[in-house]
Parts: sequence; structure tokens; C-alpha cells
Amino acid sequence: MLRNSFILTCLIITSSFSTSLENIINSAIANNKNLQAIEKSIQIANEQIKLSNKWDNPILTIGANDLQFDTSRRDLEPMQGQYIGFSQNIPINGKIKLQEEIAMKDKAISNLNYEDAKLKLKSKLIEYLYSIKILENKYLLLNQYQKNIKSLEDLTTSLYESNKSNQSMIINLKTDYLKIEIQKENLQNIIKNNYLKLEEITYEKITSIDVSLDVKELIFSKDISTHPIIKILEQNNEKFNKQAQLEDAKKLSDVKVSAVYFQRDDKYKDYANVSLSIPLAFYGKENIKILQAKIKAREFKDKLDDSKKKFEIKIASLQNDLDSSIKKYKLLKDLIIPLQEENQKTIEKYNSLELIKSDEILKNLNKIIQNKIAQYDEVKNYFDAYSQAYYYTQGKIR
Repeated sequence: MLRNSFILTCLIITSSFSTSLENIINSAIANNKNLQAIEKSIQIANEQIKLSNKWDNPILTIGANDLQFDTSRRDLEPMQGQYIGFSQNIPINGKIKLQEEIAMKDKAISNLNYEDAKLKLKSKLIEYLYSIKILENKYLLLNQYQKNIKSLEDLTTSLYESNKSNQSMIINLKTDYLKIEIQKENLQNIIKNNYLKLEEITYEKITSIDVSLDVKELIFSKDISTHPIIKILEQNNEKFNKQAQLEDAKKLSDVKVSAVYFQRDDKYKDYANVSLSIPLAFYGKENIKILQAKIKAREFKDKLDDSKKKFEIKIASLQNDLDSSIKKYKLLKDLIIPLQEENQKTIEKYNSLELIKSDEILKNLNKIIQNKIAQYDEVKNYFDAYSQAYYYTQGKIR
């Protein structure tokens, strides 16, 4: 019977992650150039912390004073001589500590950018890997679909020769076969491009994927407090509040201390000058910078509140998408397909009694295949929601 020759690869229900998938993810993290570039920014941030707590370099001054260009005069003036001087800016009012704290915030932001990039990378890998596996299985179903159409075409041609069918039926079946060929070509193109996308982010050529498809109930964590994007916005808010404090501290400017030693002719005594220079915050420049920093801090606070709401809505939406896919998947798997398979048995029984046309067997088999393709579509929707949720929940899914 035709049913006995019908072979279909079904969904394998095992664990979501296989060793192969973990290996691909670990390899991608190790090789990804974007992550390596962010690591360099972390190194730069470390150096900036070291730089932030260092004083300005001192200034050494060497010169001669009261030079005479009139050769007719030979008498030495009292102010004539050579001098050596030293000046140093001395930071006051806690500015060094504030600069260091701001630099540490920048480093924390760089670390969080790295964690966010890793999450995005893992999410994309999960999306591509499962998408490829599902599409490859779907491609096998289309192959079987074509075989059934071809068998039905052969049967219809045979019936046509005995005047039990018509030319239009044969043409329609040929058209259906070619339409499936177009679907296969589209699938094959998407699969190839997804393999290229994998190569782009893993820097390795992957030719086959060993993952199992597990469709089960999942709960996405709603705790977004530790997500890198949320933490980045918090750190930026704190950073610009610190920046406002620093600008306020700059109202008491750094003190410049200078000492100069003058060496004169033997008939005059050497002497030294000591000076203290303090820039005055007279024109309100610091107040403007304080206001700018505070506005920037409030800007990141508003962005933080907005992002929290968007994250909450997105997680809830993805949870709905996943739950809906599971329901439709179960309807197809547990109700619709079993009913069609039971109907297949009935059709074959009546066919054996010659109470039904032979082409009804193939028609029902094709309906089963179509619904199994629809079943894979729901698996695809399921893992699309899962891969996105992996990013938004940091993989906190149970």
C-alpha cells in the first residue's frame, strides 16, 4: 500500500541544547571580532582609571633675566641673572577622586556593553541554528510531498488512458509539483544564507547542525534589573550625576604653585620668588557645565524608565507568542494529524473494497504532510520567540 511507502521524519523531543550547540556558542564567543573589539575598550577604560588619579606634570623653567643688547654699556644691572623655576598644579576639593569614580563608571559601562554583545550573539546563534534545523526538516517533508504528487500524477495518467480522468487533472498535478519545487528552492536559499550568517559571526564554516527540537512549556523571567542595557542606563545616570559634582568641585579651581630661584652676579645676592595662582570661577562657566551634566543624567533616567517598560512589554509579548505556538503545535500534533491518520486507515480500507478512488489515498497523505509542515511552522515560531526571549531575559527561562 502507498501508506507503507510513506516515510516521514518526525520531531525529536529531547533537550533544547546539545553539546554541539554549546560548542558553537563557545567558539563564537572566543572568535567573534566584535567582542574582541569591545574587550579592547575595556582595556582602554582600565588605563583611563590609572590616568584619572594622576596629577598634571610639573613644569620646569630655565632662563635669563634682564638681558642687555647695548654693547656700549658694561655695568651689570641688579636684576640681571639666570634663573630656574618649578611650577605644579595641585588639585583640590576632591576632584581627583571624582575623576576616578567617573572613569570607573566608564569601565563598568564597557563591561556591560561586552555582556550585552555576548547576549545578542547567543540569541542570534540560537535563532540561526534552530531555524536551519527546522528548515532542513521542512525541506525533507517537501521532498515527500513531491513524491506523493508524482505518484498521484502517474495514477491520474493511468486513469486518463482508460478515460477515468482528464488532461486538466494531470496539468494541475504537474503545476503543483513545480510549485513545491519553488518552495524548496526558497527554503534552500534561506538555509544557505543562514549558514553564511553563522559563518559571519562564528568565523567558522559550519556545514551541518546537530540540535534537537524540544517544544515544551516555558516561563520567561520578568526580572530585568540585571540586564546589561538596564545597568548601562543606570551607570550613565550615575556617571553624569558624578560629572555634575565634578563641575561643581571645579568652582574651586586647582591651585598653581610656582617657585623660581634667581642666580645673580657675585656683587648681588641671589633671591627666590614663590607664587600661588588660583583661577576664579567668575563668569559662571562651571554652573553651565553643572546644568548640562544634570540634564544629561535626567535624560538617561528617562531612557531607563522607558527601557524598563519596553522590556516588560516585549517579554510579555514573546511569552504570548511562545504560548500560542505551543497551543497550535499541540492541536496539529495531538488532534488534527491523528484524525487525518485515522482517516487514512479508513480510506485504505474502503479502497481495498474498491468503494473509494485510489487517488483519495494520496490526497489525504498530502493533507497530513501539509499539516506536518504547518507543525514545523509553529516550531519555527516557538524558537523565534525563544531566541529573542533569551536576549531579553539573559537566558533566565524555565
